[in-house]
Amino acid sequence: MQGKRSDLRAAVEAALGCEAEGLEDVRSEALDYDAFLAHRTVRRIHGRARVDGGCRPWSLIEKTTEGPELAERYLLDNGAREFAAYSSGLLDGLAPSVRAPRLYGSRAGDGGRLVLWLEEVAHDGARPLDAVSLLAAARDLGAMAGSWHRRVPAERWLFGGWIDRHSQPEAVPAGLAALSTVNREVVALLGTRLAAGRALVAAQPRVRAILESLPQTLCHHDAVGANVFVSSGTTVLIDWESVGPGAVGADLASLLFSSVRRGDAMASVVASVLDSAVSAYTESVREQDPSVSAKDVRRGFDAAVALRWKLIADLADAAERQRPIRRGSRPDEPARESLGELVALADLLLDAAHRALDH
Repeated sequence: MQGKRSDLRAAVEAALGCEAEGLEDVRSEALDYDAFLAHRTVRRIHGRARVDGGCRPWSLIEKTTEGPELAERYLLDNGAREFAAYSSGLLDGLAPSVRAPRLYGSRAGDGGRLVLWLEEVAHDGARPLDAVSLLAAARDLGAMAGSWHRRVPAERWLFGGWIDRHSQPEAVPAGLAALSTVNREVVALLGTRLAAGRALVAAQPRVRAILESLPQTLCHHDAVGANVFVSSGTTVLIDWESVGPGAVGADLASLLFSSVRRGDAMASVVASVLDSAVSAYTESVREQDPSVSAKDVRRGFDAAVALRWKLIADLADAAERQRPIRRGSRPDEPARESLGELVALADLLLDAAHRALDH
């Protein structure tokens, strides 16, 4: 316990930029973060530090991943990847307008337990993300993509399975069954989207080939709205557990498509700014590396969206079972509104797939 307290004190001193004589009124609050994954906790810790005869308030985020005796392999890999990303210095100097939360301290404990003490970041805009925040984040993600083109790191701990994560080949049999339904209510809801969904499943090898042929860069791979903080003119991305190589445009697909899927943005807002967001991302990519073409950026974005065929299968399955389909960040959203958002998102998905494959 003393070691943990000492580590926390060192982290607080790093946050304050000075030595502390001691900590007082230390309190913690659990944050709602992937609660379905046991053996990882994220807490906001705050209190006061005795400095030069007075007290200064402080706060930081403590992120803990338990060791292999408790945590499952997926969680261990993610926790170790983020720990390595911070420890290696990879997250220093990501791009002119993109950064990770500042690291104030870390500890690899007995039994494989990993702890990070990180800067607490505030978002300047609205949530769900509004048009202004989406455009700002798109611009800054483009700057990161352009900055890392031609110099993608090759460390073994980087995440390399992003295409399979989104295309979910293990879900194809059940997905095709859902998309082949003759249930009248499902057909009335989704209509020609069902056949288009089946065609998109069949086209997944082509989608993969497109993405693997495009310029590669360093990606966050989970740049959904909940992980995006626009702060003082800079985009701060939290949760670097999936950092790794990927096609140019991949992070923009997470921002614009996956944010709606999760409830971190609204489909109508994304539709209204989509072309502008792609343009902003493209301009920033090319400012950093003019060798990347606008055509490649657009195709990378469209193909990365096209990986997400399973949305249509999920809609079909939920409708056939007469179960509401929810968006994770908005559990209290009325079921009809969630359904409307996701059907609109399915149309954006199919439009992107058509563009990506129609070459």
